[in-house]
Amino acid sequence: MKILLVNTLYYPNIIGGAERSVQILSESLVQNGDEAVVVSTFSGVGTKLDWINGVKVYYVGLKNLYWQFQDIPPPKGLNLLWHTFDTFNFLMVNELEKIIDIELPDIVHTNNLAGFSVWVWRLIKKRKLPLIHTLRDYYLLCPRSGGMMYRKGKNCHDQCQNCKLFTIPRHELSAIPDAVVGISHFILNRHLTLGYFNKVAVREVIHNAYQAPTILPSCKVSSLQGKPLTLGYIGRIDQTKGIELLLQALEQIPQQDWELKVAGKAPDSYKDTLEKRYPMPNVRYLGFIKPEEFFSNIDVLVVPSLWQEPLGRTVLEAYAHGVPVIGSNKGGIPEIIEEGRTGFVFNTEHLETLKNHIVKFINTPHLIEETSINAQVKSKEFTLDYILDSYLKVYKSVSVS
Repeated sequence: MKILLVNTLYYPNIIGGAERSVQILSESLVQNGDEAVVVSTFSGVGTKLDWINGVKVYYVGLKNLYWQFQDIPPPKGLNLLWHTFDTFNFLMVNELEKIIDIELPDIVHTNNLAGFSVWVWRLIKKRKLPLIHTLRDYYLLCPRSGGMMYRKGKNCHDQCQNCKLFTIPRHELSAIPDAVVGISHFILNRHLTLGYFNKVAVREVIHNAYQAPTILPSCKVSSLQGKPLTLGYIGRIDQTKGIELLLQALEQIPQQDWELKVAGKAPDSYKDTLEKRYPMPNVRYLGFIKPEEFFSNIDVLVVPSLWQEPLGRTVLEAYAHGVPVIGSNKGGIPEIIEEGRTGFVFNTEHLETLKNHIVKFINTPHLIEETSINAQVKSKEFTLDYILDSYLKVYKSVSVS
């Protein structure tokens, strides 16, 4: 079976979990004996072809006003024009059609569509190809605020009137796919509640996959005796990810009881702001660090996101390394935390709940051993084989015999 996967970005152009997840799925398909062809965008001109770990990858130069992942923000007002053109980007649709003519796939699986346009769905159905779409972001709902449905420090609980009007074509065309998959119940239900995919019969939830290169020892109690609890934060460092919420909670706990390791990229100006605003010597900013190195040196991961994360990939990474998680009650994060078994969920509106969960780990060292073992067991739900098998079942359900 040949599956053509469409995603905004692909390796080595990685900025988030979607690119990693599509790569993992594509390479798993190849290992399973199927053919995987990926089509993605890049900042150049024309179309480049490459092979990566057995996956055939097309990089199509984006045909729009600007490259949306550039470091310098576009002039004010161009964002709306970019998204308007993106909704009806027939130039990119034509490029995809050329690739479909060459590859003749059995199934098309779309993922993040920014850069390609939802009009690719019309093309795919015109070709009478089975079509699956995986919801990994809020692109279909929100052209503003980076598509996060998060503005002025608050989550959008509904579409604002501007977004609702602007996304009418996306809403209407969402009836085209044969199957829709959410990487969490939260993101799938968010779209269904707003009337998206109302004619799609196959609706599934398939979490992302992650598998650690090696299994690490789960018992960490002996190393904690007489030592502070080592907390970890990994990922993009900005306000929406809740890093300041975590630092505020730690200010209320005696510093001899804990240390925090922060891994990830942050603008120098924001990092300076954090260090001045929260001058705690036991907070270490590590910059980029490999996950296996990071997780082997922490006891508990904290995922304090303020915005509605579609899932929370770092939770899966922590579990695979035998690390329990304290996560916020936002988006899909609570779905993958078993309260009291693999970690705890806290309410971002009540800082005390985050503080209490940290103190619980400090005062109950054996809890780390118990939750660490449970986290490794939980990680089996996100293995490559488990997620691949789930997608193969969806592919089979929509395949034309």
